[in-house]
Amino acid sequence: MYYEIILFTTMREMEYSAVNAKGQVVIPAEIRDRFHIKQGTKIAFVEEEGRLFIQPVTDAFIGSMRGSLSKQGMPAKLERDPDREFA
Repeated sequence: MYYEIILFTTMREMEYSAVNAKGQVVIPAEIRDRFHIKQGTKIAFVEEEGRLFIQPVTDAFIGSMRGSLSKQGMPAKLERDPDREFA
C-alpha cells in the first residue's frame, strides 16, 4: 500500500502547517493517525513534477516495494562517479 501525503490529503480537504526555524514541520494528528505515523516512524521525501510528497516508511510500504525493481535487471555497464578515486 502506497500513501501520498502533501500536507493535504485530497483537494477537498486541506491541512496546513508551517516550517519552524529548525526546518521541522508538524504533521496534523488526524493525518498521523490515518497513516499510522508514530514517533520514530521514518519519512521519505519524494519530489515529483515540482511537488513534494512525504511517504511514511512502514513495513507495509516496504513490503509493497518488494520486487518492484526486479523487472529492470542490472545495467549493462556500471561506471564510477568521476569525483571518486580508487584508494
